[in-house]
Amino acid sequence: MKQHWRREEPQFFNAFALPWETGVGPALTHDAESRLVSRDGENGSATFMLRIPPGWRHTARADEGSAEIFVLEGDLAAEGRSVGCTGFVAVPQGCGQVELSSQGGCQALLWWNTTLPVQHCYDGGQLQVRKIWQEPWTASVMPGLQPGILHKSLRTPDPHGGLMHGGPGGMIRLIMMAPGFGETRQEVHHDCWEEMLWLAGDFLMPQRGLHAAGSVLSNPPELKHGPLLTVKGNIQILHCNAPMGADFHFVDGGPQIQEAFQDGGSWLTETHHTDWAELPYLHIGKAGSPELEYAP
Repeated sequence: MKQHWRREEPQFFNAFALPWETGVGPALTHDAESRLVSRDGENGSATFMLRIPPGWRHTARADEGSAEIFVLEGDLAAEGRSVGCTGFVAVPQGCGQVELSSQGGCQALLWWNTTLPVQHCYDGGQLQVRKIWQEPWTASVMPGLQPGILHKSLRTPDPHGGLMHGGPGGMIRLIMMAPGFGETRQEVHHDCWEEMLWLAGDFLMPQRGLHAAGSVLSNPPELKHGPLLTVKGNIQILHCNAPMGADFHFVDGGPQIQEAFQDGGSWLTETHHTDWAELPYLHIGKAGSPELEYAP
């Protein structure tokens, strides 16, 4: 049976519609409510949404895995250093005991990673507490990729600008896609699995659906996915488990779907997570087919 959290399968679902649970995941989640977004069946690495209550305290021992936390609302402190909305805390595996707390409570994304090569990230595995809103945007440049995407790096270091993006353990980025961005080809990542969670705006990917705040998309290696289209622009979190490269392939129907979507869009209506079968572009060329395809 298909399960939304399986990283080895293509996924498209609304994470904001998942039920809150208790007592699942690493010790960090046990005194909070969580939603399981994805999990690696081989090594136990996972992505969660967290709902942390006011007055919460936890001693992170960082002995079984690395915790990377992005605050969606509220406050979170590590060793007394507090961040709010768009704050980021990284507790790399082996960095020692770290006291985490929240005065007023918060909601956040948690990436729990049992295989992150900490000797190559976060200054050799040091605790990180950062206010991402203070940091500058960087152009996301990859040969062959249309311009119109900016990012802020959460996981560091984060090489960019060439054929491969991200460090040895992959990357976590806050992404901003410009209004009207359109890439009508499909892309393929050969060496990494990727997941994206949308925070705002709109995004259309044929064969998957219309993305809005809360939408999660994940792509196993070699899965063809695209085109990549937006009317109003969007904000998303991109996460992958290895350095990311991309090949781009023309797909029949891509330009036609772009024209129909862009011309038929609206700046006046709210975007909602919508499955591909519910949209009016089904069967416009091969891009509109409901069947997913892997690269040979």
